Amino acid sequence: MANKVVINGDNRKFTLSPDIKLYALIDAGFTKTAKGNYNYEHPLYNDSPYNAPTKLKMTINKELSHLTMVVTDRNGLQKVNIFKNKQLAPTVELLNYILKDLEERKIIVPVKD
Repeated sequence: MANKVVINGDNRKFTLSPDIKLYALIDAGFTKTAKGNYNYEHPLYNDSPYNAPTKLKMTINKELSHLTMVVTDRNGLQKVNIFKNKQLAPTVELLNYILKDLEERKIIVPVKD
């Protein structure tokens, strides 16, 4: 089974779906890197994606067995906890929408303890 990941500040855990398919990754917007891994970056914005203060970054290895998922600042260098600031509630809502979409595409699944 794949690893479990938690987004900084969130209490939910996610892992890769056992039914993950390569075409689902491509349909969802993942891009293949030179090393064969699959990257996904999505700005988490309220008004304009060009001014997004944070973004969701995900990487899945080429064997489709290891997942990393983090919310970062605009540059993608620092982890950001969007759950502790009440003003970022729309950002959390957008993140939840993206995660739900990835669940429906059978890319990730929530882990229940």
